Amino acid sequence: MSQIAIEQSPANTSSEVAKTLTDAQATEIVGEINELALETVERGMLEIGDLILNKVFQGSLGEATSRNPLKSKSMKQIADHKQLRVDRRRLGEWVRAANLRQQLIAKSVDCSNLSYSHFAALLRVKDDNKRQTLAATANEKQWKARHLANQVSEMNKAEVAEGDAQESDLPSDMTAGRLLTALANPRILMEDKEAQRFLGNPQDLEKLSFDVRMQVARDATELFKCMVGSMDLLKLAKKNIALIELGLSEPVDVQADEV
Repeated sequence: MSQIAIEQSPANTSSEVAKTLTDAQATEIVGEINELALETVERGMLEIGDLILNKVFQGSLGEATSRNPLKSKSMKQIADHKQLRVDRRRLGEWVRAANLRQQLIAKSVDCSNLSYSHFAALLRVKDDNKRQTLAATANEKQWKARHLANQVSEMNKAEVAEGDAQESDLPSDMTAGRLLTALANPRILMEDKEAQRFLGNPQDLEKLSFDVRMQVARDATELFKCMVGSMDLLKLAKKNIALIELGLSEPVDVQADEV
């Protein structure tokens, strides 16, 4: 029986052991990893959207770009397939984002610097001209997707506040603009008892237009993420301040998960 020679590397000497990275170096590497992962994932989302557009809808974009592409029998067949390994609930948005990219390119809007997240944000813009202008500006100035999403949110809030400020069916002096303003700032929300009551009452929420309700849902999700994500940091800050006040010259650097 022949033997397979296995080449063994010599044991590392102390001089060959990798040095510990500085915090700055580790942060830089993690940032590069995250960017690469995000780019790869988002490119895949758009490619899946393009594939569905071409092979499932075959040019029937009216149906593909409706609010619920899963209404299509063929699309539902794909989404419900037991071997599908992606989030079926996201397929519709991927299709709409891919179609939006095709539409913008067809109108000579340069989208070379835009990712899936950019197109997802642009889907929230109703007006075609405003959408094209935002897409062109975001591409030219190489905006991050988060910055573009914030620009879209601010624009939508302004339009909602202007269009809904006079709605007579809203209770008391509550307006869509006031509600969205409260959701944009935790302190304002905690002080606005009427906004709190409004948000907790399904009958009141039903009086809002569909677009405003969806904006409220998105803003509520973002606010929740921010509040949960900042809890450990705020606790750590309070603990360090308490240690300083106790006379310690150097606050203890406590890990967030130990607070």
